[in-house]
Amino acid sequence: MHMITLHPAFLLDTLNITTQGGGGDDMGLLLDIFSLAGWILMLFLVLRDRDKLKQAKADAEAAKDQARRANNAKDELAAEVGNLRELLARSVEGETLTREMIMDGQLWRDIDGQTALELFGNAGAHIIDVRTPSEMAAGVIKGSLLIPMDEIGQRSDELPTDGKPILVYCAAGGRSAAVCEHLSQEGVPGLHNLEGGFAAWRGPTGTP
Repeated sequence: MHMITLHPAFLLDTLNITTQGGGGDDMGLLLDIFSLAGWILMLFLVLRDRDKLKQAKADAEAAKDQARRANNAKDELAAEVGNLRELLARSVEGETLTREMIMDGQLWRDIDGQTALELFGNAGAHIIDVRTPSEMAAGVIKGSLLIPMDEIGQRSDELPTDGKPILVYCAAGGRSAAVCEHLSQEGVPGLHNLEGGFAAWRGPTGTP
C-alpha cells in the first residue's frame, strides 16, 4: 500500500482559494475539491496497476522456471528409461551386467587393475588417458591415447570406433568415470573405468 502525502501549500494552490473581492466562489471551491479527488483517485489506480503489473511479471517468471524444471525432469526420465532399455537389450544378448550398472542405469563398468590388465594388457587395446599433461609426464599406460578430460568434447573424432572395449583412466578413477558417463550418453560402447586410476594399473607403463 502506497501512502500519499500532500503538502498544505499544494492543497491551497489546487483549491484556488482566494479572499479577493470579499470571499471565494463556493461552487468553484467544490469543483476544485472534486478535481483534486479525481487526481488522487487516478494516482491511486496507477500505483495499484503498477503493483499488479510487477506481480504479474513475477508470476510469469515463476511459471517459466517451473516449465523449465518440468522439461529437465522429463529429459532426465527419458534418458534413464533409454539407459535401462539398452541394458535390457545387452542382457538379452548375453552380456553379464553388474548390480551397479542396473541400479544406476550405468552403460559402462568399473574394473580393478588386475581385471584391466587381463582385458587390456595386449598390444592394440584401446586405452584412453584423460589426465592433465603434467600428470601424464610422470608416466602413462603403454599404448594409451592421451586426451585430457577437458578436451574430450573437441577431440571425439579421435576415439576408436571399431566396437572393441575401451579402458579409460585418470589419476584416481573419478574423472575417468565422468568421461565414461559422458561418452556412454554419446553412444560410445564398451567403456570400462579403471578404479583407482593409474596407480591401480598392474601392467607395463611408459612415458608420453
